[in-house]
Amino acid sequence: MALPALPALTEVRRIALIVGLTALAYALAGWASLKITAYVANVVAVVWLAAGIGAMASLRFGMAGVVGVLLGSFALNSQILPPETAFRLALGAAAGSAVIGYLPRYLPPFSSTLDYVSSVAKFALVAAPLGCAVSALAGVFSLGFFGHLHADLVWRTLGVWWLGELLGVYLIAPLLLTASRWDLLPTNKGARLEGLVLVLGMLLLTRVMMEYAEPLRPAEIVLFVLLPGVLWAALRFSVTGASVAIFLAALIVLGVSVVSFGGLTGATTPREVFALQISMLTMALGGLFVSAALTERRYSEMRLDMLANHDPLTGLPNRSYFQDFLGHALARAQREKFQVSLLFIDLDRFKHINDSQGHEVGDQVLRVVANRLDEQLRADDFVARLGGDEFAVILMHPPASRAASRVARKLLKALAESFKLERRRYAIGASIGISVYPDDGLDANTLLRQADLAMYQAKQRRSGFEYFSDELNTVAQQQLNLETGLRQALERNELALAYQPKVDLASGRVVGLEALARWLTRSGGIVWPDQFIPVAEETGLIMPLGRWVVRAACEQWIVWRDAGLNPPPVAINLSPRQFSDARLIDDIDAILKETGMESSHLQLEVTESAAMENPARTFDMLDALRQRGLHVYIDDFGTGHSNLGQLKRMPIDALKIDKSFVTDVLTDSDDAEIATAIIRLAHALNLRVVAEGVETLEQVAFLKSGGCDEIQGYVIAKPLPPDQVSELFARTFTLA
Repeated sequence: MALPALPALTEVRRIALIVGLTALAYALAGWASLKITAYVANVVAVVWLAAGIGAMASLRFGMAGVVGVLLGSFALNSQILPPETAFRLALGAAAGSAVIGYLPRYLPPFSSTLDYVSSVAKFALVAAPLGCAVSALAGVFSLGFFGHLHADLVWRTLGVWWLGELLGVYLIAPLLLTASRWDLLPTNKGARLEGLVLVLGMLLLTRVMMEYAEPLRPAEIVLFVLLPGVLWAALRFSVTGASVAIFLAALIVLGVSVVSFGGLTGATTPREVFALQISMLTMALGGLFVSAALTERRYSEMRLDMLANHDPLTGLPNRSYFQDFLGHALARAQREKFQVSLLFIDLDRFKHINDSQGHEVGDQVLRVVANRLDEQLRADDFVARLGGDEFAVILMHPPASRAASRVARKLLKALAESFKLERRRYAIGASIGISVYPDDGLDANTLLRQADLAMYQAKQRRSGFEYFSDELNTVAQQQLNLETGLRQALERNELALAYQPKVDLASGRVVGLEALARWLTRSGGIVWPDQFIPVAEETGLIMPLGRWVVRAACEQWIVWRDAGLNPPPVAINLSPRQFSDARLIDDIDAILKETGMESSHLQLEVTESAAMENPARTFDMLDALRQRGLHVYIDDFGTGHSNLGQLKRMPIDALKIDKSFVTDVLTDSDDAEIATAIIRLAHALNLRVVAEGVETLEQVAFLKSGGCDEIQGYVIAKPLPPDQVSELFARTFTLA
């Protein structure tokens, strides 16, 4: 049979220290109570301060505190009572402290720092009265049963004992339990001066009443002088300040009792004893409940402030807080002639993780990123989450050239380290744009805009981080002009389609057309797709542009068909943003229905990277397209990161070899091998192969010998307007 593991030596020492200190504190507090306010049989005190020590020790340290109470009570009572009686009293005291310590645990939620009204109620109105009742009953029973207490004094002793212990708990336990919340106390000079004036005022008013109010009873001092002072402290200085005020008030009234009346003795009438106890209990409860209510309200305000100024997911400051802080930082930098570096951070692969693994994993990734950013920065640096996967860092420093470079490198290194979530490892990178006050801007909005532009530059160059430059402003202005012009072009019908034919290598016939958008400006010029498509993709204009292309291509195909030209299928390029749009299927359905286009003659070309970004969604989308009779080609094949297992299961019709491999297929053995491998792979999967960008007959011969099915490129024709490309429908090309 295995023996239970023994506690470590350090744990034994800790427990022994708790037991010893609790016993010592309990004995000293009990001795002080007997000296100040002894009342019945020399062992019952009007204020039993030791009970407060016991309650605190039991709440804070559990059984170790209860054992300390047992030893401390026995050590104290054995000085004036027989050991057997002293031990019984010690058992009662330990049982009472155990009730106070353990009962709140069965009444959750409970805060031992008493900073919530519900916690004060559970402690002061339930646990403390019951615990003190257990201790008082055990003590009175022991004294009465063994003849140490006259029968006539039992009920009076029980009442004094219970109220005395309860009062001791109210006076001492909150003070010790709330000592850990000194952070709630105001620290400015005005608040300290106010606290000093409050204490001096309580002492002064007490002295005045003693001098001019005759006859004066301690209970009156409590109600007319000390209670208002305690309530003031509760209103102004939170639960910790109220606990200190309650304890100081008790010292004042007990001091008055000793100085003016020689203490509370058997000659003091029960009425006066009861009045003093009730007045002090009222003072303590009033202070605790008022302070807890105000502290709870303060917590609520802090939570509201936190919600208003911080991101609930990461705990970092939000965009609103960031804007305020940046404004203050710029004002300070202007006064002190400092620089402010603003780092705009955008995560590189977050969207892929968020889409493929779900938002729950994405949220965990954002928390990891926030923690790493916070860990790498100094205490006086500022980091915020602006939204999505965008973060910002504010650095203030003396004037220096590119002072933020070291911090940017450190952040990039920290973010690049892989991490594990739910038994799977992830790696994420970032791009950082940096703008500097006053070099790049004098206000918060300008600096943020410049840092954003620099971040996009870093993302395009894959350089990690970039500083803002005037050239970026020029590029941004050009993009803005393109965006504005493209919006107008869509409204003014300035767009047109050109068509590039695809030819079957076996028959030489045109078997397909690729529709390509052209922007014809009012001045007669042409804006090429490589200029406006990236802007459309970034700004979201690709969605209306894509719908226009599909509709225009379908309408043109119907015109050719109605003219008896027997047009081949027409292919439309889908951008990654279009392919991820939930409305794509509905838009295509509506256009096919409205134009009368046959779905079997419409082909959709999707880039390899877009198809593989979210395989699960891609399968669903391709299935929906296939069910409608549409044909799908994987465009730019060889430039993405295809998973062959997923590619095999995809319902697609053809692969298009990217132009970059075709261009040097005759001079670069690697490109030749890649092109040949793609052809073999496609045929193994029962897919057709189309080669893009074919410009010479020598390239045609290589591709034909390799088994390529179709080609398109300048060797056949450049993209042509509808009236010219239709002339090629019936033509047979000789490609030998």
